[in-house]
Amino acid sequence: MFKNYILIAYRNLWKDKVSSSVNLIGLSVGMACCMLILIYIKDELSFNTANANEKNIYRVNWTSNINGNITPNASTPVPLATVIESDMPQVEQVARLYQRSGGMQVYTENKNSDKKFQEQNVHFADNKLFKIFTIPFISGNPANVLTTPNTIVITDEMAKKYFGTENPIGKTLLYDTKTLLQVTGVVKKMPINSDLTFDFLISFQTLYNVEDSTAAKFIKNDWTFNPAITYCLLKPTQNIKATEVQLNQLLNKYGDERKQLHSISLQPLRDIHLYAANVQGNPSTSSISYIYIFSAIAFLILLIANVNFINLATARAGTRSREVGMRKVLGADKRQLIFQFLSETLLLSFISLLLAFLFTGLTLPILNQLTNKQLSTSSWYNAPNIILFFMVFSFTGILSGLYPAFFITRFNPILALKGKSGETKKRNIVRKVLLVTQFTVSIILIIGAIVIYLQLEYIRNKPLGFKKEQIVVVPIFGSGASSIGYGVDGPMRQRMNTFANELTKFSKIKAVTAASALPGQGAVLGLVIPENKKQSDNIFVPWISVDYNFLDALEIPLVAGRAFSKATGTDHLQAFILNESAVRSFGWKSPADAIGKSVIRGKESNGKHGQVVGVIKDYNFNTLDQPMQPEIIDVSAPRFTQFAISIQPNQVPKTIDFIKQKWNEFFPERVFEYTFLDSDINALYKDKENLSKIIEYFALIAILLSCSGLFSLASFLSMQRTKEIGIRKVLGASVSGILIMLSKDFVKLVLIAFVIATPLAWYLMSKWLENYAYKIDVSWWIFALAGVIVLLLTTLTIGFQSIKAAITNPVKSLRTE
Repeated sequence: MFKNYILIAYRNLWKDKVSSSVNLIGLSVGMACCMLILIYIKDELSFNTANANEKNIYRVNWTSNINGNITPNASTPVPLATVIESDMPQVEQVARLYQRSGGMQVYTENKNSDKKFQEQNVHFADNKLFKIFTIPFISGNPANVLTTPNTIVITDEMAKKYFGTENPIGKTLLYDTKTLLQVTGVVKKMPINSDLTFDFLISFQTLYNVEDSTAAKFIKNDWTFNPAITYCLLKPTQNIKATEVQLNQLLNKYGDERKQLHSISLQPLRDIHLYAANVQGNPSTSSISYIYIFSAIAFLILLIANVNFINLATARAGTRSREVGMRKVLGADKRQLIFQFLSETLLLSFISLLLAFLFTGLTLPILNQLTNKQLSTSSWYNAPNIILFFMVFSFTGILSGLYPAFFITRFNPILALKGKSGETKKRNIVRKVLLVTQFTVSIILIIGAIVIYLQLEYIRNKPLGFKKEQIVVVPIFGSGASSIGYGVDGPMRQRMNTFANELTKFSKIKAVTAASALPGQGAVLGLVIPENKKQSDNIFVPWISVDYNFLDALEIPLVAGRAFSKATGTDHLQAFILNESAVRSFGWKSPADAIGKSVIRGKESNGKHGQVVGVIKDYNFNTLDQPMQPEIIDVSAPRFTQFAISIQPNQVPKTIDFIKQKWNEFFPERVFEYTFLDSDINALYKDKENLSKIIEYFALIAILLSCSGLFSLASFLSMQRTKEIGIRKVLGASVSGILIMLSKDFVKLVLIAFVIATPLAWYLMSKWLENYAYKIDVSWWIFALAGVIVLLLTTLTIGFQSIKAAITNPVKSLRTE
C-alpha cells in the first residue's frame, strides 16, 4: 500500500513539473537556511562545554560605578585572587590570566633566531588554571608547570611554529627582547568553541620580573587597577549569592579608599559567551540576542516556504477533485486519502532535504565569512545531526501537508465527480491569510535590512571631529601592548624623536605624532580634581597622553586657549587640555572660562598639578554606541604606546616601505607593524556590518521565495479562470482590464500586510537603535520604500502570468475543459 502511495505521489509531482519544482526549490532553500542557522546556533551553544568542571567554573566580574556610569568588567585587580584563596574555603581553586602581548623568538647561547614575531595571545597565568579547565597536555607535567618564575607553556601550534619537529621541552624563548623563558609544557590548542584561548602561558610570578619595580608593586597591590581575568572553581552545591556577598566583604576588608566605587559578582562559565555582551573586556563578541534573531529568521524563512506549499496545494485541489471523488466512490476512506496526500508531501520534503544538504554545503563558507567561524560540513554532517535534521524537516513536511490533506479529503464525492471542490470562500480566506503573513514577513525583513544598512552607513560617514583618513598607526611596543610599565624612558624618547624627524624629511609624510591611545581605542579612566572640587568627589575622566603636535596631526580644532607647545618648556609638567564635555562636566561657564583653571590629575598628594591651557571641540574618541564623555589630555612621554603618521594619499606603498625601513633602522629589536586608523575604527563595527549582511541576504531569500510561490499561484489561478477570461475578451474586455482584475486582489493583500508590518518593524528597529548613542531617524520613506519594493515585485510577478492569460486567443480559452 505504502509503495502505491509513493508511486502515485511521484506521478502527481512529475505531472505538474512547474509547481512541483517551485515547491521543491522553495522548501529546499528554506530548509538550507534553517540548517545553516541551526549549525550556527548549535555551535554557539557548545561554547565552553568541553570542560569537565564546566558547571562549577565561574569568572569573577568587577563592576565599577563611576560618575553614575555602571560598567561591568571581565577583569579584576590582581590581589583579589590571593585573598579569595586564603579567605574563602568554598572556592576549590582560583587562577588568574593577565594578557600582555610581546615579541617572541627562539634563544640559543650563540645567537637569537632571526625569526621574531609579535604575539598577541600571550598570558601570564597561575598553575591552578590547569586544575580549573580541561587543557590536554602533550608533554610536561600539569602539576609542576608554571610554578616557578621564567617558565612557559606553549600550544602545539606554537611549538611547530618556533621549533619545527624538535622537542621544545627545555628550550628557551626570548620574550619582549629581554626575558628568557624555559619551555616546560606543550598543550593542545584550545578548541574553537572555547572562550579561553591562548598561545603562550607564562608563570604569573614572572610578571613581576618583566615589569619595572614600580609597576610590579602597583600591579601586585593596587585594588582599583583591574587587569587580570580571575576564574574560580567552586565546590559543588555552593550558594552563588552567598559567595558573592562574601566576595564583596573581602573587597570591603582589603580594598582601598575607593572600594565603594566597585562591586564583585560571579558569572557562570557557560554564560560568558552569550550573556556577557555588556561586560567590558569579555572575550566573546557574541550575544544571546543573535540567537533569538537568527532563530526568528529561520522560522520566518521556513514559514514562507511552507506557506508557498500550502497555497499551491490548496490551489491545485480543484484540479484533483475528480480523483478524490472517484477514490471515495470506490471505497477509499479518509485515513487512506490523508496518507496518500501526506506521502506526496513527505516525498517532496525528502527530496528538498537532500537538496538542502547540498545548498548548505555550498553556502557554509559564506556563513563562516559573515560570522568569523570555521564551521565545516564534515564536522556537522554526522549521524546525530543528520537524524536531528531529518526529524525537524520530516515534522515540517507533515505539518505543511496536514491542512491540504485534510482539506482535499473533505470534498463531497458527488460535487467532486462534477469537478467541484466546494468551500471555495473558506479556502480563499485561508489562502489570503497565508499570503498576508508571507508579505508581512518580507516587508519586516526589508525594513530591517534598510535601517541597519543606513545606520552603519551613518556611522561610517559621520564626521568624528578628527582626521581618520591616511593616518598610519605604528605601535611602539607591538600591537596589543597591555603593560603599564613599558615606559618611554629618556633613551627611547630620543630614538622616537629622531625617528619622527627622519620620517618628516620624506615628502609624502605630513606629520608624525605619538599618543597613549588613539580614537576608537578607548582611554584609561583617571582621577581628576578640578578647581573647587575635592578628591573625595571621585571624579574619573578618560585620560590620554599625547605629543605636542597631536592636535595638529589629527586636525582636532581648538575652541579656546592654545595647543601644547615645546616653547613654554613646562607644558609636559603642568598643562592640560580638556574637551567641551569636560568643561560642562566640571561646572564651568564656558571654554573661555576654563582657561587657567587649576586641575590635579591623580591624588592631591602625588598627582600632576597644572592648569587648563586649551579646550578642544568634542570629538568621538569612543565608538558611536557610547555618548560623548569628558576627556583630559596631557603631555606625558612615558605613557606613549604608538605613533600616528599622517601621510599623503598618493604613493602609499612607497611611503609604508620608507616607514618600515626607518623603523628597522631605529627599532631593530621590534617587529614592524602598522594599520590605518580609519580601518581600525571601521573594524569596531564589523560584527554589526556582518549582521546587516546576514539580514540583507535573508530578506532577499524571503522575497524570492514569496515571488516564486506567487508566480506559481498566479499561474494556477489564471488557469482556473481561463474560460472567464475568454468570455470577458469576447465581450470586449481589454488586456489592461483583465490585468487589473487578476492583480487587484494580490495588491490588496500587500497593502494589508504593509499596515501590519509597519508598526512591528518600527518597534523592532527602534529597540535595535537604542544600542547607539548616535543614530538615524526611522523616517517614513523607509517603510514606504519597503512597501513599494514588495508591491512592485508582486505586480511584476502577477503581471507576467496575467498578461500571458490576457493575450491568449479567446477561442482557445473557450475550448478549454
